[in-house]
Order: sequence, then structure tokens, then C-alpha cells
Amino acid sequence: MKKVLIITYYWPPAGGSGVQRWLKFSKYLPENGWRPIIYTPENPSFQIQDKELSSEINSNTEVWKLPIWEPYSLRNKLFGYSDNSNSGIIQNRNSIKNKMMNWIRGNLFIPDPKIYWVNSSVKFLIKSIQEEKIDYIVSTGPPHSMHLIALSLKKYFPNIKWIADFRDPWSELDLLDEFYLSKRSRKKHVKLEKEVITSADITLTVSETWAKSLKNLGASRVELITNGFDDIDLSPKEIRQDKFIIGHYGLLNHLRNPSNLWDILNSICKKDKVFHKKLEIRLAGNIDTEVFDEIKRYPYLKSQIVNLGYLSHKDVIKEYNKVDLFLLLIFNSNSGVGNYPGKIFEYFAIKRPILAFGPEKSDTKELIIKTSSGFYYDYNTIGDLEEHIMKIYNKEIEFKFSDKIDQFNRKNLTKELVVLLNSL
Repeated sequence: MKKVLIITYYWPPAGGSGVQRWLKFSKYLPENGWRPIIYTPENPSFQIQDKELSSEINSNTEVWKLPIWEPYSLRNKLFGYSDNSNSGIIQNRNSIKNKMMNWIRGNLFIPDPKIYWVNSSVKFLIKSIQEEKIDYIVSTGPPHSMHLIALSLKKYFPNIKWIADFRDPWSELDLLDEFYLSKRSRKKHVKLEKEVITSADITLTVSETWAKSLKNLGASRVELITNGFDDIDLSPKEIRQDKFIIGHYGLLNHLRNPSNLWDILNSICKKDKVFHKKLEIRLAGNIDTEVFDEIKRYPYLKSQIVNLGYLSHKDVIKEYNKVDLFLLLIFNSNSGVGNYPGKIFEYFAIKRPILAFGPEKSDTKELIIKTSSGFYYDYNTIGDLEEHIMKIYNKEIEFKFSDKIDQFNRKNLTKELVVLLNSL
């Protein structure tokens, strides 16, 4: 069985979307003739944990760990501890404290605060790769420091085969604008990214737009494997409740806030007392307080919100089967054009309609059209949104869910990965 070393920051007990992609690949690699070896921090700093995910680690998967030092302890001493400090939400963006924190994060820690793990990791992995006779490595980012570990290994072992997996953009990620980068800092991001994508044997990513972008940035070979769903986890069940539940699961911040939707739902509730009584807006995950407060300002919505907080992946899947309409929110930004939220594929598997919001043109929009799985709106357009909501509520519209959905099964996606590995 061939060995592949996978360098990832996110691994169980980490929760959230970042862990799913390579947890699932490693789960199905052994049945395709590949033995995964995971390299991950021993003591990572993440707020979201999902210990139940550990049960999904394939028994053929070996896990190597090395301690990591991250600057969050210094930040907490200087600025105080925040539950959202490492969650992806930027709270009170106009406060002096947060502007200062974001500037430090963006200009002193390039590409990210995991940079201090690179040198010790390289030293450890050089010895381990030689002992285990490993010929293939994968690095997955963000955090993009994982790619810098692999880059150093590639320089030391020129014949090793390397796949650099981009789950999100690097230098072209809109979120970088939140960090007030100096010209020098931005150039450094671009320089490091260029070195990674021109040195890797394959630059792998998750959407068509991001694949095109990486080619334009100079990547030598770009391949696309989307995220997906694991049919072992998901099984559609009939809804048996006298409610109309709109569910959103994941990050909800200022870059993905469908203000027009809240306004229209409030208007429908005002006109239709039965709809108002039945409506539930179920939100799980990291919710920006600014967005939460905005929804609560609508008099007919404030009592319809159910804040589920953070849920394990297992509990999220249980919630899926209660939902009448899935809410899918894409970053309202250039990066959002190529963003396939991981949850869209799980929504496909549950076979409930999707109401998506994002940029005017996006890969997600095209995918929803191709799969006949719901409706897509840009954040600035209302159009026939109210009509579509009412048709779904009254069950006046049927979604056929194209048979193309099965291509996103994790087992099939792993076979695509194996094809790439075997081609190197």
C-alpha cells in the first residue's frame, strides 16, 4: 500500500468545515490502495471542537503530532480573551482594539499565526519521511503555513510528489482586506503563494473559479476536486412537524448577511398570521452579533429565531431532517464567486430545497441550476423571492434533484484523488 503524508492544521477533535475534507479523503483512501499518514499539531488553538469526529478516523490512518506555539496567548494578555478571537468572526470591526489586532495579525504573522510551526515541522518530517520512505505529500490550507512546510520538504526532497490543496484562496482572499495589509505585506503573501503553486506538482482546489484563478497566478498544474457528502452520514427522512423551518448552519457574518430576506420574511409574517405562527428560523454555528441584532429588530421575526449555538457535525445532520428550506449564504465578495460552502453538498443529499444568496455571478449559482436544487439570489436583488418562499411553504413546487448529485459522494471524490496521486 502506497503512503501519502497529509499536512493539515485541522484534524479531530477540531470541528467545523476545515476538518471534513481530509478526514473524509483519509477515510476512503485505504480501500483505494493508499495509506494516509496525518501530520497535525499536538496542541492547536481552535475554539470549535467536535470530539465525535474522531470515530471517523480510519484504523489504517497513522497520525503524527508535534507541539505548536501560536501567538494567541500573547494576544489574550494584551487585549483580553474573546470567544470569537479565533473563530473567523471579526467583532466590532470599527473599534480601535480590533483594528490593532487585525493589523498585527495581517502584517506581523505572514501568512498566518501558524508560521512558527514551520521550522520545527520541517526538521521533524525530514527524518520521518526518510524513515518511512514516503514519496507523496499533501498540504492543505488555510492556514497556508501548511504549504510552507511542504515547500521546504520539496526543496529538501526534489523527487517527492506534492499536492498543494487550496480549500480557500490565499493572496486573493477578500478577508485579507480586514487586516489592513501594507504593500510590503501583501507582496510577501503573493511571493510565498507563487513559490508554492509553481513548486507543487499539483495545485488542487475546490471550485472552477478558484482553479482558473490559480492558473492565472502561475500554478504549473491545477486540478479540481470539490467537497462533498458522505452518504453513510446522511439519510433523508420525512418531515413530520407543523412548522415551516428555515435552517442555516455555519458562519453568519457581515459578508454573508441576507438583509433582504429578513425584510421579506417580516413582511410575510405581518400579512399572514398562520405563516408567522409556523415560521422558525433555526441558526447554528458562529453568528455575528451584528447580524443577530439586525434580525431581532424585525418585530415579526424576533420571536421566530432559534439560536442553536455550536452543534457537532452529528447533531447538525439530525437538524437537517427537520428543515423545510435550507439557507445557503455565500460571501458577498470576489472570493465568494468561487465559494462552494461544504454544506451545499450535504443539502443535496438530504434533498430539500435550497435558498442561496451570493454574488451576482458565482459557481454556486451555476451548480444550483445544474442540480435543480433551489433558488439563487444576489444580495441586492429581491425579484420574486417572496413568491418562491410561498411556493415552497405551500408545497406548490417540486425539486427533482438531478442524478448528477452522486458525483459529490465522498467515495467517488476519493477515487478522483487517487487518480491524481497515481498520475504523479
